[in-house]
Amino acid sequence: MLMVVTRGHGAHHVDFDRVNLTRGRAVFVRPGQVQEWAPSKSCDADLMLIEPTSLQSRRGSCANAAMGLLRLEEWSSSFDLDRTELSTCQQLAAMLRRELAPAQVTPVSSTLARELLVCALLAISRAALRSGQGLAPSSPLAQRFTAELERAVAQRPGVEAMAKKLGVSSSTLNRVCQARFGHSAKDTIDRRVALEAQRLLVHTEATSVAIGEQLGFSEPTNFLKFFRRRVGATPEAFRRRVRPISGA
Repeated sequence: MLMVVTRGHGAHHVDFDRVNLTRGRAVFVRPGQVQEWAPSKSCDADLMLIEPTSLQSRRGSCANAAMGLLRLEEWSSSFDLDRTELSTCQQLAAMLRRELAPAQVTPVSSTLARELLVCALLAISRAALRSGQGLAPSSPLAQRFTAELERAVAQRPGVEAMAKKLGVSSSTLNRVCQARFGHSAKDTIDRRVALEAQRLLVHTEATSVAIGEQLGFSEPTNFLKFFRRRVGATPEAFRRRVRPISGA
């Protein structure tokens, strides 16, 4: 999902982090992330719900070459557009709405809408990449690490196991994680496991004991200590605090 605020103020939450909404603020939500809505009548935004497969390369599409320039894996959850970028995005969003407005979308409109979507993403990609200038660009190893961690998060993999899986040394993996994510490999893994625990606590009925087992903790007390250290609250306290405001 891509949301670009065009007027007013409000708030949004992405994976339990609050994003303050102001004119020109963009919010980018990836598949699998949890978002919570805090609607405000004073806030207007262009909202794009994007089917991931619509961005896959297709033969004959002029967008194929552009996809490599987007570097979506480096986009943060929120960033700010300048006046020109916001104006361009608004114009492209208006064109998208016109092409998708009819009850029956023709093949021409469908193709044009896809190309307009890529144009809109390109128009704000510089703002998205500016927001992460303090970190190194995503390297192939960092991307492989992220993908492998997503697959293995339920096993709470260790640094050595991840390094072996990726065919590098633990020290190399640590250097890459520090440069790309600003944390050591262990800290990056622990942050992702803690996030998964938070998602499960809020969006499932599973007990904290079951969630701990699901995430590879052999003892409930180990999960409790881990969660309190990473999140600053017990699993039950976190669930009570967040669940009333969470959108399913």
